[in-house]
Amino acid sequence: MSGQRLVIIGAGPAGLAAALGGIRRGLEVTVLERDEVGSSLRRWGPTRFFSPLSMNLPPGATGILADRLPGSDALLTGPEFADTVLAPLASSEALRGRVLSKRHVVAVGRAGLTRLDFAGHPIRAERPLRLLVETPEGERTFEADAVIDASGTYGQPTAAGSGGIPATGERALAAGRIIRDLGALHARRSAFGGRIILLVGHGHSAAHAVAELADLAGQAAGTRVVWAVRSLNLRPCTEVANDPLPERQNVVAQANQLALRSPGWLTMERKASVEAFNLESENAVRARLSGGREVSVDEIVALTGYRPDLSFLSELAIAIDPATEGPARLARAHSNVTDCLSVPSVRPEDLSSGEPGFYFAGAKSYGRARTFLLQTGYNQLETILDSIASGVFL
Repeated sequence: MSGQRLVIIGAGPAGLAAALGGIRRGLEVTVLERDEVGSSLRRWGPTRFFSPLSMNLPPGATGILADRLPGSDALLTGPEFADTVLAPLASSEALRGRVLSKRHVVAVGRAGLTRLDFAGHPIRAERPLRLLVETPEGERTFEADAVIDASGTYGQPTAAGSGGIPATGERALAAGRIIRDLGALHARRSAFGGRIILLVGHGHSAAHAVAELADLAGQAAGTRVVWAVRSLNLRPCTEVANDPLPERQNVVAQANQLALRSPGWLTMERKASVEAFNLESENAVRARLSGGREVSVDEIVALTGYRPDLSFLSELAIAIDPATEGPARLARAHSNVTDCLSVPSVRPEDLSSGEPGFYFAGAKSYGRARTFLLQTGYNQLETILDSIASGVFL
């Protein structure tokens, strides 16, 4: 059933993969991007993908970009991937005029129906999905037979405080006072020399950050880092035995070695959560950690993960997993997956959101789970697009 109207939210890798796949199936595709194409990846700074380019290319991209691509084994940074792959795809003949930037989706609903009307019933699919969108020309609405939300999670950092809620005083700190992505850390790094920096978190982003701060400490005398981790382990960053991704293995191993044998510039605070931030002066902040520990710092880098923004979907009858905040059925399907390279066994019905014709894709489909892999996301998109093209929604 060609001619179905498909609106895709987000022009990252999953969003553009959905657009290309939709066009191949004869769908009327529109992509709405809040910022610019690949904006989340651009916030990685010089951080490289763990996986090679061949695993990250959207299906169909090679044929469009041809000899403009680097080698299949290349480990691109986020901005490099955006510039080399995503931006050229968005401006290609295949997608020209279909990818609209500076379009902020503020609400998605069902025309004439609230989430209370026939929730869970296929009759809801008889009404089009309706999107309220902020554009450079003002607000306007879009209607679609199907919507794929590929807006990601990178723009919604979790709080630095204990238990995932803001620490006392965290919300009162001036905007930008806490660095929450690697791109911002890299951009401001030169100003951190000789200062005391609090690093919170022990995931892969924090592992990248402590390596960057180690480099800074070697260049700028007096630089000190307090690394607060919830883990009690001497090697706090999770390591994968016989890791097939050398880049990931190297980043994690370097971070854990620093934690294990802390050089003079690094202080480890294990089993530590942030309970409060208090502004001591214009530049200094006193952080109170669990167990009564306190430290006065000049800069704060909180890399504690990201969560999906579900606020603009409140009138859709979607089923959300209570732990991951991703779609409930897919969360159950990959609940035993512990590493991104372990591909979950997923049935077509597991990709249903509960709202006919509305789907999550890309990193947002995993919510707060940290096991998402682009290649797996692309495969799941093929099933979603087949369903949309057939007119029989999952």
